[in-house]
Amino acid sequence: MKRWSLGLAALLLSQGALAAAPAAAAKSAPVKLVTVGPAVTETVFALGMGEAVVGVDDTSLALPVARGRPKVGYQRALASEPLVALGATALLASEEAGPPGVLEQLRSAGMDVVILSNKPTLDEARNRVRVLARKLGRESQGEALVADLEKQLQDAAARAAKGKQNKPVRILALYARGANALMVAGKETPTDELIRLAGGVNAVTEYSGHRPLTAEGVILAAPDIILVPEGTLTAIGGEAGLRDVPGLSQAKGWKATTVEDVHFMSLGPHLGKAVQRIQDGMGLPARDAK
Repeated sequence: MKRWSLGLAALLLSQGALAAAPAAAAKSAPVKLVTVGPAVTETVFALGMGEAVVGVDDTSLALPVARGRPKVGYQRALASEPLVALGATALLASEEAGPPGVLEQLRSAGMDVVILSNKPTLDEARNRVRVLARKLGRESQGEALVADLEKQLQDAAARAAKGKQNKPVRILALYARGANALMVAGKETPTDELIRLAGGVNAVTEYSGHRPLTAEGVILAAPDIILVPEGTLTAIGGEAGLRDVPGLSQAKGWKATTVEDVHFMSLGPHLGKAVQRIQDGMGLPARDAK
């Protein structure tokens, strides 16, 4: 009788272990992320979670580290099937992501859908790093990223103060939107914030967002610097091509400088590097220059 009881106990224990195995496997299932929006994607990679990224949207392809990942399409026109087929456990996306019905389908399918603000401010860039760091269990890495950013911006502020001139440096920010279509970045854009942090002034303050470039607009802006993404400068044939653009060909005394495409599009954790490049273009002295 005692031997039978011991055998039954062993059987029950083995069945319990088998029943618990799926739950344990579920707990240890690898995290698979789809990231949408360049700032979100840049942050996830900067947090050391790049290996978990199984898909990115088209705008994230501005980041070299993301170009080898499967594409899930345009951020505003996502489809649920490709994301599910990738085995994604979470969608981390900027607020442009949609349509809403697709996001709801993904939630109903059990995917964790996290939507983050893409407001082009320094405060929001810091907050995005911290939110994603908490979500991914990378709090210490997130605080290290924020600390690095703060240090870069402190250096930039000191450099701007050292090179302060009587006349503010006027910067006109342009990017190519298709063939022969240049757009101007006004207020409340990522480049507007970068220009401010660099110690320059946006040459366009009459409107927010982006509008097509006009010859009249260039004359009114009276820019000292034309700021463009690297990709745009290449597409229009370098600085020589830029000088052939109507309006820019008539304006005198400006020079061109560039930032990486991703920094023109959004404010990611490495925005301090873009600020430093703008300051280089402005000809500001290095912080430690005598």
